[in-house]
Amino acid sequence: MKKKDVLTSNLKLSYFLIFGSFACFFPFLTYYMQSRGLSFTQIGILFTVYSITGVFTQPIWGFLTDKYLNKRKTIMILIVGSAILIASFIFANTFIAILLSIVLFLTFQSPIIPVSDAFTYEIMEKKREIQYGRIRLMGSAGYAFMSLISGQVVSRFGINIAFIMYSVMIMFGLIFIYRIDFQGKKAKVKINIKDISKLFRNRRFLIFMLAVYTINIAIGSNNSYISLLIMKTGGTVAHIGVYGFMVAISELPSMFSGHKLMKRFGELNLFAIGIFFFVLRYLLDSISVSYQMVLAVQVLQGVSFALFFMAALQYLNGIVPSAMKTTAMTIFAAVCGLGNFTGNIAGGILLERIDIFSLFRILAVVSFVALLIILGLKVYEKSLREKPVS
Repeated sequence: MKKKDVLTSNLKLSYFLIFGSFACFFPFLTYYMQSRGLSFTQIGILFTVYSITGVFTQPIWGFLTDKYLNKRKTIMILIVGSAILIASFIFANTFIAILLSIVLFLTFQSPIIPVSDAFTYEIMEKKREIQYGRIRLMGSAGYAFMSLISGQVVSRFGINIAFIMYSVMIMFGLIFIYRIDFQGKKAKVKINIKDISKLFRNRRFLIFMLAVYTINIAIGSNNSYISLLIMKTGGTVAHIGVYGFMVAISELPSMFSGHKLMKRFGELNLFAIGIFFFVLRYLLDSISVSYQMVLAVQVLQGVSFALFFMAALQYLNGIVPSAMKTTAMTIFAAVCGLGNFTGNIAGGILLERIDIFSLFRILAVVSFVALLIILGLKVYEKSLREKPVS
């Protein structure tokens, strides 16, 4: 096998195993907390901590990576740390113990994907034949595959097996990260806090992050409350599992064709198309009359989230300095997390006053606002190109 084929295979297998490991535990967190006797209020607090922890830890790991480490080494540290710390959930039986487990575990787990994406883009700069979408689709395949298997295993052996499965699977992912023969380039100039402040004075970056934050309000609320919509329209817990499989598997065609789509439409246009399909998706959710219709609508994940996510990473990779790419990727992930957190809180408050169908109509409006912001960014970029050079 050629060296470039070995590199691509190791990347694909690492994504498959890392994303698959997430499917081993994340869908069962609510069930785990209930099995420990926690109230719904306590569960809500823990999910808030879950979102906020990533917002703080992801940029810190990004900064440390750009300044002191390399991306491959950081990923390996994060994987080992998360594989060990997830075991704390097995022994945690109280609210405080579970809260501490979440903070410790997510300090290492939450940055794995953004740092892995930054590493993949660094490799792509040297190996032009590698396409991000075709690497990332293996992550979706891994999540879909393990979503089907994990539920059966947990129902047979109990909730604690979910955390053991995560450790085993992600450690297999570590093997393929270790086998990637690519050290990356060392930045000629190490970044500092002043460099990060310059990034936040970049108007393109700020407008883009505002759009990312806004659309993630809708995404976060959808992820938290789509199960209520499924149940409200006649579905069962089993159909929630089918939902997880469908959204993951629907991403595969777009991920596979991502490179061609990017070349044809451009990053911002593809980003806008993805957000348009979010608007359509949430509108259709709001008028669904059966769980079958709700599940069918989720196929739009493949042209909403998949296009948005690929275009966002490609655009971000193009507007930030080389020495700050990991920091920028982890800031992007943190902004996504902050949007998810806002959507979780706002959705819960709204559902105290309105029904689930009205919530999804509001999510469509929020998505439309994100679309307007990204169209505004396109106008701003056009004005920069047309500005005469003095």
